Amino acid sequence: MKWVGGAIGFILLLSVLIIQPVDRTHFLDSDYFQIAENKVDSLRTSLKSLSNQSIDIGWAKVNITPNKLTPLSGYGSRKGALAVGVHDSLWARGFVFKNKTNKIAFITLDALIVPPTVTRQLMERLPSIGYDINNVYLSATHTHSSVGGWGNSFVGELFAGEYDQNIVNQLTSDILDVIQEAELSTSPSSIGYANYEASELVTNRLVGNKGIIDPWFRVVKFKKQTGESALLTTFAAHATCLSSDELKFSRDYPGQLVDSLETLSGIEFAAYAAGGVGSHRPESGGNGQHDRTRWLASMLKQKVQHNAIQLSQLNAIGMTFMNIPLRDAHWRISENWRFRPWVFHWLTEDSPQYITALRLGNNVFSGTPCDFSGELIPEIKNGIDRNINLIVTSFNGGYIGYITKDCWYDLKEYETFIMNWFGPNNGQYFVQLIQELVNIISS
Repeated sequence: MKWVGGAIGFILLLSVLIIQPVDRTHFLDSDYFQIAENKVDSLRTSLKSLSNQSIDIGWAKVNITPNKLTPLSGYGSRKGALAVGVHDSLWARGFVFKNKTNKIAFITLDALIVPPTVTRQLMERLPSIGYDINNVYLSATHTHSSVGGWGNSFVGELFAGEYDQNIVNQLTSDILDVIQEAELSTSPSSIGYANYEASELVTNRLVGNKGIIDPWFRVVKFKKQTGESALLTTFAAHATCLSSDELKFSRDYPGQLVDSLETLSGIEFAAYAAGGVGSHRPESGGNGQHDRTRWLASMLKQKVQHNAIQLSQLNAIGMTFMNIPLRDAHWRISENWRFRPWVFHWLTEDSPQYITALRLGNNVFSGTPCDFSGELIPEIKNGIDRNINLIVTSFNGGYIGYITKDCWYDLKEYETFIMNWFGPNNGQYFVQLIQELVNIISS
């Protein structure tokens, strides 16, 4: 009996040490929200007005396929398995926008995310090429069959295999190379925007018809005075046409898409960045193989009428970068109980947590450190200038899990339970912060 009593006491003590109630305080009543609003006010007063100057644009890509077989990233069920070969090569693609007083880089990786370990190293190394993290916009295609080895924690290795510092070093170097090559290719350019309705190609994987989708295939076109043209695209469907059975490096449908766009007459370069992919999967199926990647890419390509996109001179660029405070980690074990924050931080790596906003004329990109749900984009648009073309992307160099609509928080689903790491109300919190940053950069 003494042994039983001691065991019960130990279990109770352990429970007190590792679990606590979920904090359902609304973000509007929180200290972290007030800190965030103070940061926003500071940005309003410190951001310089954008000068009316002609803009030079350049683009480039660098092959990031490892020269040795590394772990694949994307599916925990692979258990850190090594790639067995290359189906199609992985790339870092980038743009540089510059005028006489400012220059900004836009990078998208054929990767699951932009790893926080890479972002940390970029913060150290970007000044060596004349940039810093405040003027580099990051995103990823979110392919689940890309290079792994970049997650320096239990959770990181669960999704990306055994950590390898050399992989982090190489990815960082590749990004620096893309920026430098793109800058060397800059010349005066014009810009245009189009969005194409593609609701038949994406579905809400979280709640089906109970929710909504972000149906728009968004395309930004750049054309140099020398005649070369490029397309920068986003879409909300997860890059999960390939299942965990795929053990070769592959870019999934985003790779097929950019390759096919580059076959269009007059298009020399194309890039893709994952949009509001949280809660969204391709209508072609959440699992499948390369026939589905080709099908989805073909369907998206057919929508693009790039010669009909009206172009105008790009004469205003700017970027703002805001570190965002969050409530304590809320990795839940039940609806109303969570692990204490120290448990979460012990199992995960430290990640930057920020939102970026990049203005290219009337087009504003907002980068988020998460799988951001496309269900939230209409809410953001309701609070910004209707003349702004809003493009929200995921995986901006930090990673804090999934951000979904607040009404789904208590669903026992992957996105809302296992991968919602920082508690309730973050959907509306992000909506408000993105609205404020977009309004600041576009004023």
